[in-house]
Amino acid sequence: MFDGQEMIRDMFNLNKSYWLNTMEMMSAFQNQTGKMWDTLLEQGLVTQHEGKKMLQDWLNRTKQAQDQFTETMENNWKKAEATFGNIPKTGK
Repeated sequence: MFDGQEMIRDMFNLNKSYWLNTMEMMSAFQNQTGKMWDTLLEQGLVTQHEGKKMLQDWLNRTKQAQDQFTETMENNWKKAEATFGNIPKTGK
């Protein structure tokens, strides 16, 4: 028999899993890109002092925006989980 509640719970869990994997991948990419830029800036291969400062500020703002986005989405997932994630299994 079709169980709509179980389907909703499973879809919620699948979407949350996709989101968590995507955020982990984005975080790893951001960290690797940051390390690359840090190396380039330290070695002076990219630009002079003012350019280095501008790029470092940009990297810091990008990381801060990513952290804020992640925090907002985590709060939203908690709210959604309170609504959809606690649907009991029917045992079928």
